[in-house]
Amino acid sequence: MKRKVKQPAVKIAKQNAVDLSVLPTKERDSRLPAVGTVITKTYHGQTLEVKVLENGLEYQGKVYKSISRVAMDIVKRPISGYVFFGLTK
Repeated sequence: MKRKVKQPAVKIAKQNAVDLSVLPTKERDSRLPAVGTVITKTYHGQTLEVKVLENGLEYQGKVYKSISRVAMDIVKRPISGYVFFGLTK
């Protein structure tokens, strides 16, 4: 008796190289300070430092895509990073 070979439930398409220079760039939020700036905040007696990068933010050696993601990792609940770090206009 021959067994049928099961096919994967999802077929993975071949990935083609993408020219990143033709992709639209995300507009930078004007509430963020200039690249290279270090945002500091005292929270529960600790001084927190977040460095603004060209394409994200660095906190404790980890790069984040958004300031809110940094704030959520710090306070362990949903929160606006702009409000948490006092970057609102």
